[in-house]
Amino acid sequence: MSPRSNGEPGATTDVVVIGAGHAGLAFSHCLSESSVDHVVLERGEIANSWRNERWDSLTLLTPNWQCKVPGFSYSGDDPDGFMAIPELIEFMDAYAAHSSAPVKTQTTVTSVSRDNSTGGYSVTTDAGQWHCRSVIVASGACNVPVVPKVADHVPHGIQSITPHQYHSPDQLDAGGVMIVGASATGLQLAEEIQRSGREVTIAVGEHVRMPRVYRGRDILWWLDRIGISNERYDEVDDVIRARSLPSPQLVGSAEKATLDLNTMTANGTKLVGRLMGFDNDVAQFSGSLRNVCALADLKMGRMLAAIDEWIDDNDDASSFGAAQRFAETKVNFPFIILSITGRR
Repeated sequence: MSPRSNGEPGATTDVVVIGAGHAGLAFSHCLSESSVDHVVLERGEIANSWRNERWDSLTLLTPNWQCKVPGFSYSGDDPDGFMAIPELIEFMDAYAAHSSAPVKTQTTVTSVSRDNSTGGYSVTTDAGQWHCRSVIVASGACNVPVVPKVADHVPHGIQSITPHQYHSPDQLDAGGVMIVGASATGLQLAEEIQRSGREVTIAVGEHVRMPRVYRGRDILWWLDRIGISNERYDEVDDVIRARSLPSPQLVGSAEKATLDLNTMTANGTKLVGRLMGFDNDVAQFSGSLRNVCALADLKMGRMLAAIDEWIDDNDDASSFGAAQRFAETKVNFPFIILSITGRR
């Protein structure tokens, strides 16, 4: 292939990277380190999803010390804190500048096709076409909402939005709110909306329960220390299931507070099972709420036991706080049907 022509449309390069988020910028850094000619194509701005498709109050679930990418890491004075979105955007802008990443913003890729004449690829965008030997798709795993089919049957007149569209409680119609999903996003939004003075119901499916802090350390510090965070795809029993596990019920806050279903119900939130469908204005829920909560409690207990065992085998237990166990998730006579128009 001929050399790249200033990275402009119509040029030829070795690699086209699609997306200028964490992964795309990391690939760009590694390619530059290996002197591989490339261009990064981004539909919006650097960190576009974080800029435009997240709610206003979001903070990362991971402590700042975990914010590291190839050749760059957090260097502030609060390693155990949690970045708010403006701080994360600043971090990623700084990474792109540090790496001199060849990013072309406001450039939407519309198709990628095999170029049989060269054995490479043609990448078509709204700004023109690039030709390359290889393509890296780093467009992100969370930029297209996965909306269950049941949402098609939400009664007319009931506002229904995804977290991509949500920014703050002020944009919601008056009345109560049902949150479908009890992982990190669901609980964070439920907590914020409840604090705004609304009645909140959470439809709970499979979830991963964790304390924010255990034995004096952040839970993600423990998952890193005992090796869970470093498990490779070929070290787990079922990689497809592992990739589809819900995100843990965590929130990043200055108080390092634990956010779980018991926290929510103590503040007045109502719990129901997985949303199964609608019969006119009546929502129907699975009767499995107790079972999914018991399973999440069981798995958390096993994880905490693994941490305790690691301490006993590898370190001085007196250097950490005492072992503890947490109350089972409290489930009080959950509804299996609920009139949603009557609770607006």
